[in-house]
Amino acid sequence: MVISARKGEFEAGFEKEGQTREHIQLVKSLGVQKLVIIVNKMDEPSVKWNKKRYDEIQENLLPFLINTGFREEDLSWIPISGLNGDNITEKTDSCDWYDGPGLIDIFD
Repeated sequence: MVISARKGEFEAGFEKEGQTREHIQLVKSLGVQKLVIIVNKMDEPSVKWNKKRYDEIQENLLPFLINTGFREEDLSWIPISGLNGDNITEKTDSCDWYDGPGLIDIFD
């Protein structure tokens, strides 16, 4: 699941009629048990790899994911910049607060 960290984009996707909610419900109804949540656009000027923004997105999404039927231990979270490739194949120095695996490592 790819979530935009850009100010306003996450909110638009997660509000009552947003596609983020629909996509989460759809993947769960298709039988998906484990989910990787990619918080993308962390390099965007309104975000600048801000941990507070990453945490805000996680805090808003997590209760909905759990209520939809996902277990917290089956969720993996990763901040990335898809445009720059940060935290995809190699970790970025721009995100010194994240100590988890890169995206490719999660898939492996």
